Order: sequence, then structure tokens, then C-alpha cells
Amino acid sequence: MNQRPVIPQEEFLSRQRQVQALLKERQLDLFIAYADDRVVFGPAHARWLFNYAPHFEPCCIFIPVEGEAVLLTGPESEHYVYATSYCRNVKVVSEFAHPDEEYPYAEVTSMERVMQQFRKQLDREIRSVGIAGMESLPHKLYKAFCSMFGEEAMTEIEHDVTKLRAVKSENEIRVIEYAYTIAEQGLQAAVRSIAEGRSERDVAAEAEYAMRRCGSEGMGIDTIVASGVHNTHPILARTSLRTIRRGDIVLLTLAPRYEGYHGALGMPIVMGTPSKEVESAMAAAIEAQQAAQEALRPGTAGCAVDRAARQAIERAGLQNHFVYSGIHSIGVIEFEPPILTSVYDDIIQENMVFSIDIPLFFASWGGMRLERGFHVTKDGARPLQTIMPEMIRL
Repeated sequence: MNQRPVIPQEEFLSRQRQVQALLKERQLDLFIAYADDRVVFGPAHARWLFNYAPHFEPCCIFIPVEGEAVLLTGPESEHYVYATSYCRNVKVVSEFAHPDEEYPYAEVTSMERVMQQFRKQLDREIRSVGIAGMESLPHKLYKAFCSMFGEEAMTEIEHDVTKLRAVKSENEIRVIEYAYTIAEQGLQAAVRSIAEGRSERDVAAEAEYAMRRCGSEGMGIDTIVASGVHNTHPILARTSLRTIRRGDIVLLTLAPRYEGYHGALGMPIVMGTPSKEVESAMAAAIEAQQAAQEALRPGTAGCAVDRAARQAIERAGLQNHFVYSGIHSIGVIEFEPPILTSVYDDIIQENMVFSIDIPLFFASWGGMRLERGFHVTKDGARPLQTIMPEMIRL
């Protein structure tokens, strides 16, 4: 078997330099990013900058406009960071230590003392700070930053940082492509395991086992196996103990994470003969996804891709069931910017990677999602999976 793709260390160092270039451009002295182990958005900044996935204890990344980056975390994570990431400058800070614990093995400092070192390194006060992940900051940590810098000195730069991630490198594309290979293996395993009398969790277990065997390190979102009208009606579903029955739609949504990156596939499976409404909805979803794929090319405004999908759904009279903007980038977050809405007028660039997700929910028959991944090449959108959009009937 060929060696599985990875992101080399040099690329992570290059990303840190990109952040420093952004600081210079924005005339900022310091970059701060918060990261934790919340499954969807939590690890993104730490994973992108250091290949570090926080677990149990959160962390903050400090990158000065000049000099070496540092990762601040709790006492139990210091050696975990060194063992699992490319970060070689870790500080254990009291802000991330549990107040009721004792850590005799750790040298615990504070964020303020780390900041003193940065002031000395830069030979000046830190007057302006760019923060990514602000919406996830715990209130206590935000107040600590206000105390250190003053609220007026802090600027949210999440949008700027996600723009740095929007165009993927060759290494990233190879990793994401393999994540889709994993997702496809999981989808095929799930389809093989679907049968009357089996529970949704039985099917999810087979899918996740297959994906783990292929190298998945976990899921970017919980695996969704939803069956029947009640469980497929809402946008989100919890995989339950419900047993699959004849006549059900079984909605599969898989998003394995591999080397920090994601693949995402969504497909409805019909147990038996679909109703005319379900058959028409699936035909419209296929047409919408194909229209979006054709529009997804360099030089096109993002809103034009969204419009192509929506027009196909409108022609089928299903616009009230198209309940969110489903065309989005995919990377260290399963659902990350840019998100191609009806008002997103930035231009698509070569080597962006998108999930085209056509959602049809809140219908009398339940709901469905048709989701596949595409790499934007100079010639158009290249599918990242071999599975074709079709109505699968069992």
C-alpha cells in the first residue's frame, strides 16, 4: 500500500510566517489564537499552525510580529504537545491549570510573565493584538486579555486567518483527497450494513470501523445515520437505537478527520421503492449539485455557484426545503469559510476545495442531504470521490 499523505513540518513553519506577514500588514504586534477539543471548530487554529490537536486542556497560541511562536497550555498537556505536534516552545500557564489540582512536575508560569518576555524580545510595549477564535474564548480568558492589553487594543482577525487557509497547498489537497477516500470507504461499509431490523448505531459502527481501518483519527462531526420521517426531518440528527424499517429513507452523513483535515459525504438510501416526492427531490438535488459543480471554477463569483444550485431547486418547487447555504470550503474544519452564499461575491480561486452540500429538509416525507467534495482546478471542479450521485435503493 502506498504511504499515506501527510503535511510536512516545513509547511507549518511557513504558515507561522504567513501569520507574521499578516501582522505586519495589519500593523499588529501580536497574534493570539484560542483552541480546544470541541469537536467541530475547537482544534482548527492549533492544528493548522502546529499540527496540534488539543485534548482535555485548551491552549492559546501567541505569535509575535517578530520572533518565535509559543503555545500556552495546561500542565498535563506540555509533553503531549511535544509528542504529537511540531511545536517546540510550550509554556505551562496557571490560567489553564485546574485550581484544585497539584502539579509538582510542571513549571507553571503565567500569561503575564510570557507577555513580559515578548515585550523584552520586541523591545517595546505590545499595543495592538489580533485575535482568532474570539467567539470561542471563555469569558475568564477574555477578561485576562483585556487586563493585559486593554480591550481597545484587541482586533478580531478570524476572517483574515481563514482567508490564509482558503487556497490549499499540494500537500493539503493530497491529504483532503485521502480523507475523501476514507469517507467513501465508510459510506460503502454503511450501505452494505443497512438492513431491516438493524439499528442506526449498528450501521454507524460499521462505517466508523471501516474509516478507522483506513486511517481516520476521528470524526469532524458525529456520524449521522438517520432513518424514517421523524429522524430525517431536521437538519441535524442524532444516530439512535431506532431500527431501520421497510420504506425508510436512511440518511448517511460521514465526515472523517485525517491528519487534521476532513472529507464529507452525504447520501440518502431508500429502503424499497421511493415515493414520487422522494424521487423528485433526489433528482432535483442531483441536478443542483451538478449545476454547482459546473459553476465552480476559477474566476467565478461565489454567489454564482450558490445561485446555480438554488435555481435547480427552485425549478423543482423545493426552495422552501433548501434550508441553509451548503457550499463551503473544507479543511481543518469540516465546514469552514469561504461559504458560498447568495451574497458572497469573492472570486473562486484555483486549488480551493469545496463541499457541495444540497440540503432538502423539513418535508412531509422527512429530509435528505446530497454532499460531495470538489477540488477547484484551472479546468473546473474535480470530484474528490468516485461515488456518483444517485438514488441508492435497497
